[in-house]
Amino acid sequence: MKSVTPKIYGICGSILTIGVLLSFVVYFAFENSNQHKRDRILSSNFATIHNQIQHEIDRNLNSLFALRANFIAHKGLKRAEFNSYASYYTSKIKSIQALEWVPAVRLEERDSFELAARMEGFEDFQIKTTIGDSVIRAGSRPMYYPIYFIAPFEGNELALGYDPGETIISRQNAIEKAISTGNAIASDKITIIQKNDSLKAILVFVPVYKNKEANDQNIVGLIEGVYLMDNLIKSAVSSFDLPVSIVIKNSNGDLMFGEEPLQSKKQEYKEGKITIADQIWDLRVESSGNLDLPFVQPIWLFFISLVFTIMVVKTAYDTLANNRKALQKHVKELEQKNQDLEQYVYAVSHDLQEPLHSIQGLIGILNLEYKGKLGENGQQYLELILNSSARMRTLITNLLNYGRLGQEQTSDHVNTDAVLDKVRQDLHQIIEQSGTQIIQHTTLPELKAYPTALHQLFQNLISNAIKFQPPGGKPIIEISANWENNRWIFTFKDNGIGIPKEFQKDIFVIFRRLHGNSEYSGTGVGLANCKKIVGLHNGEIWVESEKDKGSSFFFTLNLS
Repeated sequence: MKSVTPKIYGICGSILTIGVLLSFVVYFAFENSNQHKRDRILSSNFATIHNQIQHEIDRNLNSLFALRANFIAHKGLKRAEFNSYASYYTSKIKSIQALEWVPAVRLEERDSFELAARMEGFEDFQIKTTIGDSVIRAGSRPMYYPIYFIAPFEGNELALGYDPGETIISRQNAIEKAISTGNAIASDKITIIQKNDSLKAILVFVPVYKNKEANDQNIVGLIEGVYLMDNLIKSAVSSFDLPVSIVIKNSNGDLMFGEEPLQSKKQEYKEGKITIADQIWDLRVESSGNLDLPFVQPIWLFFISLVFTIMVVKTAYDTLANNRKALQKHVKELEQKNQDLEQYVYAVSHDLQEPLHSIQGLIGILNLEYKGKLGENGQQYLELILNSSARMRTLITNLLNYGRLGQEQTSDHVNTDAVLDKVRQDLHQIIEQSGTQIIQHTTLPELKAYPTALHQLFQNLISNAIKFQPPGGKPIIEISANWENNRWIFTFKDNGIGIPKEFQKDIFVIFRRLHGNSEYSGTGVGLANCKKIVGLHNGEIWVESEKDKGSSFFFTLNLS
């Protein structure tokens, strides 16, 4: 009996030891599963908040474009007309602090402009600015941009006559950029005259011209939107009761909404980007820790291991491990699909709204004012409608092409030299017309790739090099491929207009353009396609460039 007891103790001790170890293994498996659940919930909350905020921003910007369409259609608006149109949008979109008309007033027009405003009933009106805490008449300068119409006026009356770009260099730059590009441009963080200094706000400027030329000679004025970030963000997410906190910073790193996270506090969070006019801001959504999850305590698992046999525990662990792998696979697939869907929905909602609203506004004007009789003005409206429609068709086509990238299912061993030759044949006409010289420094390799996508990648890079040339320039494109660090690095170098350093990341964002249509045609999809194609090949793409000194695009292809 004495010899049996140690064996029993040994077996029991082994079972107990194994059971305890398995308890901890299962515990960590459950904790890992819970972490995945937390990540999924936080990712879902982030996607909801991101989409709602971006939608609210786009609604606000679309109201500016629609108001501009009214200005163009009526060749200017009187104060009562402006108030009527603007009040419609401010009543529908509660996050608007104010909509303002900011006319361009030249120095020689200043006195008569101020006199006309006083005759309208604004007895103390003057074009003014602030120095410190003092409000003074603006000094002499070639051009002023005073706030003249305000809706709603009540609560914003102190802004009347104030020139938003008089003393703030960054705001002057925003106004000048809006005028020179014809795009909606956002200011840096501002302090609203009649509000508390602690409130964070921005201005968005949309230019209005005498004709289609986007320059300071044709500028009539600016539609200006004033937005308190607290109001805008709270309006966007007011219908959601989510256990998270939101932090938003602008492109300068200024805190625009929420509170800085404590350095000593470990916080679960998701980060992404939102777009406000020309600016890309950082969005951070942090978990508040109140997620309702079935957390598993170690002591429970420990006692379970003592009750069940090693096989039961092992089966449970194997089942959990297999389920976890399947869950990770499905989560990864779902996240990828969500990212593609979010980018597609954002592109449609953001970039197609401007031409769509232009068409809708102008069609409404034709129906209301002309009723089937088209004179000179009617023809002008039709031209605007046709231009907007054409732009919409182009955007939709490019967007659908972007969405189709990656649908090519079969990869193959591809001779990239042959791909380059085929691209040269396809682009033969524009190469000849532009006098383009293509220099190939090395033999291009044979590697595994998606043939159609690779052809589009080469074609986009060569087409861009030909298009983005200074006036009278003769394109020279140098192409090579080198084996470095166990990978092929392709180089497409050109002698074009170059890309300023601060925009070299933005060029790969879909629909992100650095030039207006009057300078270089396009929709901003080509380089986004290039990035997506390189991503399909598990590679990277980047650019090295200086303004007016050409660009060198590098990319790797690592499809195995």
